[in-house]
Amino acid sequence: MKRLFPIALCLCLLASSCCQPSRTSRHIIVAASNSPKQDKRMADFVCTGTNDERIINKAIASLPYGGKVQLLDGDYYIDAFEQEDNSAILFGFNEGRARTITICGTTENKSYNTQYGAVLHVTRKAMDAMDPEQTYRVFYGSAQKPTDPVTGSNNWKGNYFKYTYVNCANFENFLLFFADAGKKLVGLDCSKLGNCEINLVGIYTESHFEERYMHLPASTPAEGCIGIISPRRSNDDTSRLAFNTVCIGGLYIGIKTNAIDHLIMYNCSVARCTIGYWFDGPGAKTLTMLNCADEGNTHLPRFTGTGHLTCIDFNIERFNPAYIPLDPTDNPEHRALEEVPGGWHGFISYTMQGKAFGLNDGIFWAKGSGSNFKTVNLDRNASEWPM
Repeated sequence: MKRLFPIALCLCLLASSCCQPSRTSRHIIVAASNSPKQDKRMADFVCTGTNDERIINKAIASLPYGGKVQLLDGDYYIDAFEQEDNSAILFGFNEGRARTITICGTTENKSYNTQYGAVLHVTRKAMDAMDPEQTYRVFYGSAQKPTDPVTGSNNWKGNYFKYTYVNCANFENFLLFFADAGKKLVGLDCSKLGNCEINLVGIYTESHFEERYMHLPASTPAEGCIGIISPRRSNDDTSRLAFNTVCIGGLYIGIKTNAIDHLIMYNCSVARCTIGYWFDGPGAKTLTMLNCADEGNTHLPRFTGTGHLTCIDFNIERFNPAYIPLDPTDNPEHRALEEVPGGWHGFISYTMQGKAFGLNDGIFWAKGSGSNFKTVNLDRNASEWPM
C-alpha cells in the first residue's frame, strides 16, 4: 500500500490540474450547471446557473492568442451586462494583440421541438434591470484600438490599422433566447469585430415558438431589439464573412448589415419580426443572399444609404396578419423601402406567399424604391419577367 500512495497522489494532482486551462491552451471547455456529470469532469470551467456570462468571459480571457471556447450541452444564464458598452460577453482589448475567438456549442441544436445542445438565456432578471433608453449587447467586441508604435497615438492617421479592431470572432451551433423583446437588446453585435462567421445559430424570444406554432398573436418588440449587427466593412482580409443557416424570431430587426463588404448569407431565415432584414450603407457592396427566407415579418427589407445586393431565391411568406407583430413605429409601408431612392442596386429574385398587408399582387418594392434593381418574381411566368 505504501508503494501505491505516490501513484494515487500523482493521479489526484493530475486530475486537479486538468480543471484549469493551460497558459498555451487553444481550446477551452465550459460546462453548464445542468450539463451531464461526465461533461463537468472534463470541463475547464463549470457554470453555476447564475451570472454564467462571467465564466464565459473568463474563458475568453484565457485565450490571449485566440482559440475556441466550447460550450457543452446545457443551459447558460446571462444575468447582467457589466462589460464595455452594456455588454454581457466581451472580446476585450487583449493588450492590443489581434486574435480570433470561436464560441461554439457541442451538439447541433434542433430548435423548438428538441432543445438540446448549448442554449444561452438572457434572464428575466437581466431584462427587468435594463434602462429602456440604453442599448445592451449579449456578445460584443472592444472598441479600443491599439496604439500606433511610431506616433504613440490611437488615431493611426495615415495607417491602415485604423480601420480594424483587434478581435475577430466566430459563432457556431448554439441558441440564444431573450426573456422578451421589450428592451434595446442586440444578440450578436459584431460592429466592433474585424470579421466573423456565424453558423447554425438561432436567436429568439422565449415565447417565439409557442406564439408561432400555436398561432398566437405576436408580441410587439421594442425598437432596437436586434438579432445580429454585422461587422462594419470587411476589414480583416484573413478572416471569413458568412452567415450560414442563421435563424431569428420575435425581435424588432432580425439581421442588420452595417456598411458591409463581401458578406454571404446562406439559408438564413427571419420570422415574426418587425423588419426581417435591414441593409445599411453607405457603400455596402458585394453583399449576397442565397435561399434566405422572410416569414411573417411586418415589413419587407429596409435599405438605408447606398450599396449593392445580389439576392437569389428569396422566399417571402405573409399569411394571417393577426399573427404578425405590430410595428412600434407605426410605419404603414410594408413593401421593401429605400430611404434614398435609387441608392441601392443589384438583383433580387423572390417568391411571395400569402396576402397579408395587401401583398397579394406580388409586388416587392414600395413606390419609388428599387429603380436600380433587376427584380424577378419567380411566381410569374418567365414571359412576364422584366428584362
